[in-house]
Amino acid sequence: MELTSTGPWSDIIMRSFFVASSSTSEKPFYGSWNRLLNTMFPVDTIFEVVPQCFPPTISAHDSVDFVILLLISVDLSPVFIVEVKQPSEFTRNSKRQEADSQMRQRFLDIASELLIPVLHGVSVYGTKMAFYKYNKGANVIEPRRITPNVETLTDTAPREWWCWDILEVEGAAKFRQIIEDVKTMCSELE
Repeated sequence: MELTSTGPWSDIIMRSFFVASSSTSEKPFYGSWNRLLNTMFPVDTIFEVVPQCFPPTISAHDSVDFVILLLISVDLSPVFIVEVKQPSEFTRNSKRQEADSQMRQRFLDIASELLIPVLHGVSVYGTKMAFYKYNKGANVIEPRRITPNVETLTDTAPREWWCWDILEVEGAAKFRQIIEDVKTMCSELE
């Protein structure tokens, strides 16, 4: 099967995401994101892409949620994170809320290991991205957490947070800009 790209990435990366998109599972996207991250953070540089697997959690609906995180590190210190989720679950408010909580937990868990002033992270449903940023000096995570109202249903992780698509020009540009910010911060570590 031949596929030619007109998207913001090379043909091989576009193909990888195209093939992954034919699945309802998040598993094929691990390879696509790993390929993209190893392209953005080449193996012959100071960066390492380190897949992390966290113990599964059982949701209120008794489904098992394996958490796969692609951690980019320099000298064992985290500099960027991508957490990949199943695209078919994006429409469920509860699943976006879980994804948001898991991202915030990752930032909390690795904040003390940071050698750079800002840690960027991306929560991903297939190709849809929500960008997170932890400022170490201010001890603040963006986007700000939405506090639920105890009297009403509150969407604490709105769809709009995942408005960027890695296969669209605007989403790819934003992703590249963040990667450049990360590389600039890391160049000061060398």
